[in-house]
Amino acid sequence: MMILMASMMTVDAQRYYGRVQDADGYTNIRRGPSTSTSIVRQYQSGAYLYYTPQKNGWSKVYSSKTSSSYMGYMHTSRIVRVTNSNNNGGTTTTTKRKGVAYDPNDTYINVRKGPGTKYAIASQLLNGVTIYIEGSGKWLKVYDEDMRYLGYAHQSVVRYNQ
Repeated sequence: MMILMASMMTVDAQRYYGRVQDADGYTNIRRGPSTSTSIVRQYQSGAYLYYTPQKNGWSKVYSSKTSSSYMGYMHTSRIVRVTNSNNNGGTTTTTKRKGVAYDPNDTYINVRKGPGTKYAIASQLLNGVTIYIEGSGKWLKVYDEDMRYLGYAHQSVVRYNQ
């Protein structure tokens, strides 16, 4: 009996790193593992988080900044496990560079819904706000401190931390 309980706790405690994927552009994090429980926050598609799958089709979710920061429950179908194969046959998670938003000609930067000025502005970030950046080239994917996907910013308004 004790061995069975110990193995059940190990399975429940297994945490994975994942990315939110929802056709609506966001998904809800709920207080409990059911659509009848209240929504505590929303995460945009593309945002990263830690999660522990439960047997009922739901997962306990945690902030991507720290896997011990419990947020609530998300339906497991909205999470894609993040692993990338490397040349040695192992796996690595996607890495992002830390930086700050900074436009020398304004007090904020525009974050757009896509990589270009033809895309709508998704949000604006004040100069000096800590961000995480993914990609290279003129348009970079931008994430907040909790690794929630925000959109794209032009490389000229991003300063990398050394």
